[in-house]
Amino acid sequence: MDKKIKIAVSSFKKDPSTVKFKFLFNGEKSTGFALLFDGGYYVYRNQCQHLPVELDWEENDFFDEDNKLIVCATHGALYQPQSGLCVAGPCNGESLISMPFEVVKNNIVITV
Repeated sequence: MDKKIKIAVSSFKKDPSTVKFKFLFNGEKSTGFALLFDGGYYVYRNQCQHLPVELDWEENDFFDEDNKLIVCATHGALYQPQSGLCVAGPCNGESLISMPFEVVKNNIVITV
């Protein structure tokens, strides 16, 4: 049976913004993040595609200084928020791992 994680839409204080969450994946502790960007919601595993490290150096801080791209604080890789595609850095051309979700009654419901 799939596990569901709910994040209230009201948790997003501005556009863009992110909400980090924890989950178990194959018995291992993992994190992910949901983001509101340009009016749309997206959900990704919190893992750089260059090396298996979390993207955020500071807790729940995923955007570059212009709030246009997701940045890996360790390697400087830059990812498009809408697709997860790496557009610059050591993993150029690879993509973040998206997680399935739906918006239900003002909640983002993520399937793990």
